[in-house]
Amino acid sequence: MKLVLLDLDNTLINANYQLTWSESEFRTMVQELARKDIHIGLCSDSAVITLRQWTDRLGLTGPIVAERGAVLWNSTQQTEIILDVSETAWFRSLRESFISAVMKNFPDATLMIGDATKFVKDQRVSAALTQHVFAINGFRVASFSFFACCLNDDRSALVPCSELLERASVLTTEMLTVYGKKKEDLFWDENSQYGILIVHARITEKRRGVLALIDYLKPEQTVMIGDGVSDFLDLPNVAQYAVGNADPRYKEKSTFVAKSFLTEGVIECLRQCE
Repeated sequence: MKLVLLDLDNTLINANYQLTWSESEFRTMVQELARKDIHIGLCSDSAVITLRQWTDRLGLTGPIVAERGAVLWNSTQQTEIILDVSETAWFRSLRESFISAVMKNFPDATLMIGDATKFVKDQRVSAALTQHVFAINGFRVASFSFFACCLNDDRSALVPCSELLERASVLTTEMLTVYGKKKEDLFWDENSQYGILIVHARITEKRRGVLALIDYLKPEQTVMIGDGVSDFLDLPNVAQYAVGNADPRYKEKSTFVAKSFLTEGVIECLRQCE
């Protein structure tokens, strides 16, 4: 068996959470590769639920490495494995504490708890929404994240709110002391362009998750297709492929670099795997 792992954001999909290639053609290619015992999975910072949606949508037959390598999902057995539980279990408590703190410090804000990515992507704006909205990911089991948004001028869409994100980020930083943590001890991904904060334990990384996956599945060959430095696994038995829009530092470490960007670039990389 050959295993191919795809990064999601800025590799398989664009900033609007969309493929840049025909979905039906992509599914056909996945099926053709599966018949050759080449199985495609996902390796991303996102939660399992988000990655499972893409797996089902595209007919992927490989496993999932989620939450920056902290969680593994076996698509065949439908089982979830959390690595380094002792280092990540506290994130669930942080989420509950953050919800309480937001209700206290932002009493006029709307809170959505659940599949935050889908909520923001689908743009389900209703009259019940207040000007400021927090979409908190309730499905992460080994990390913490939320979107900070506001309604646009005509109240027709949610847009990232950098000011709200900054204030909520400061609030989160202050809460860390309860758990004996400091911001500097964590992987802190605060992105004002998307209005999102994602916090991981420093120990979690894609490399650890993929290594555990390889030890379990024992594929003959593994390929990682990505766009950023965090996609470089530094494992001797993993080939690194890059999409055309990848960070130059990642391209330098890759054995194959596609000419095309995003989904089309992934297609190029997959053709190299045959």
